[in-house]
Amino acid sequence: MSEKRNLKSLFYKKRNLKSQFFKEYIKKNLSKKIKPIITEKAIFTNISNNYYTFIFPIYFNKKEISKYLQRVYRIKITKLHTNIYYKKFKKAFFKVKDF
Repeated sequence: MSEKRNLKSLFYKKRNLKSQFFKEYIKKNLSKKIKPIITEKAIFTNISNNYYTFIFPIYFNKKEISKYLQRVYRIKITKLHTNIYYKKFKKAFFKVKDF
């Protein structure tokens, strides 16, 4: 009985270490891939309509994008639009709730 418990505890410890490793790996790599777009058009839409634009990897969907932005920047998103950009990236246009 004790052997089974030890095996289970080792399994869960390894599992937790793997998840921590992947979280750190994702944080390091995503910071390079996710970038804000700073152009005249993006700045104008930011000033007039409170919209922001970011580039994300293509494998992100809308739910993942909104969760990422809410966790990292601590903002509330009211609208989110995405476009595929050069078949490699996604442009995300999102409106932030007024402060």
